[in-house]
Amino acid sequence: MKRTLGAVAGAAVVALALSGCGTQAEAGDGESSLKGDAAAATCDAVDVGAITRCENFYDDYWPEIDKQLDALYEQAKEEDGGTLVIWDWYELSPDVIAQFNERFPDIKVETRGLTYNLSSAIISAKATGSRNTDVVSGSITSMAAMYDEGFWEKVDWQSFGVPEEYLTLGAPELMPDSINGSLLQYNTDKIAEVPASLDGLLAPEYTGKVSVAGYNAVVFAGYGMAEGEDAMLDLIDELMSSGTMKLLEDQGAPLSSGDVPVALNQTLFNPNPSLQVAPFEHSGVWAQFSGVNSDAKNKPGAALWTLWNAFDPDWIHLRMTDERFASTQVPFAGLPAVTFGEATGLMKTNADALLLGLDSGAETETQDTRDDWQAMINAADKALNG
Repeated sequence: MKRTLGAVAGAAVVALALSGCGTQAEAGDGESSLKGDAAAATCDAVDVGAITRCENFYDDYWPEIDKQLDALYEQAKEEDGGTLVIWDWYELSPDVIAQFNERFPDIKVETRGLTYNLSSAIISAKATGSRNTDVVSGSITSMAAMYDEGFWEKVDWQSFGVPEEYLTLGAPELMPDSINGSLLQYNTDKIAEVPASLDGLLAPEYTGKVSVAGYNAVVFAGYGMAEGEDAMLDLIDELMSSGTMKLLEDQGAPLSSGDVPVALNQTLFNPNPSLQVAPFEHSGVWAQFSGVNSDAKNKPGAALWTLWNAFDPDWIHLRMTDERFASTQVPFAGLPAVTFGEATGLMKTNADALLLGLDSGAETETQDTRDDWQAMINAADKALNG
């Protein structure tokens, strides 16, 4: 369930090429048949950077959402023989599916992990008439091609009990289920602390000690959004020409050994106890979204999964405390603060860093700034890879 923003530019180009003459855009037109009947509630709102937290979510919103899950389950069992197809960056683990089936036993989940090919596979399945994924997901930038081609069913998530405040970063049909972001990963056996900004990496003590993956140009995009493209490109050039930063496809092994003890990356999923993560000035922290594929065969099942995965308190508790699920994304920052307070292990490491980044003014992509973010990622990608 880990997702990334890396390499979105190339994936978007391929996906759009597969879309033919643009007929897919009709797929998401019109009003969705999916609609709940949840009673409205009022958010006890607290700003966490660009995200609004509803501290009363589990008191006033979840009971209504929970009722909707029961109704969706009954519908989902009747669609496509109760089969639910989920494609994502990585396939779902059997442990995750088992947790879903503990409550919804009559749903058969089929999953695929497609990494960079996720968007193109979804668009290609539509074009060829193949069985498509029921659930679509990604960040505002990484799923741009799928969104523009109409693959996000226009579900009224508020009618299922989701706070209006959660639906302001993206288009209304994009249901936020987690957060991710750019972080400095570092080996505390070799580096006591990392600087508070990317510019700080130019200090002599970091020469040769920093890595970045060529596909992860997004880690510079927040800096570019704040300081401008020219400043971002100058920074990348300085980091590389000074010998400070190495371009590595595999950052994990040299980070863990300490050979290259600082990695510009995203959330950490290496259990090495010497590894830590930290936000930095102008780091990007963004929401991840899930939704219903307009080409889905089991739309109630897709809505059921999307709501359960984002909000079910028993599932969220496991994500926060059970190391089996340490590789899942950090839950959406709009959930109550107490939810994150129970985090342990790697989930705590990542959640603390991302929430600190948001509180410190991280750059956050929105639907309105999507194209600017994409242009900045493209520029950083070209600077890194030529």
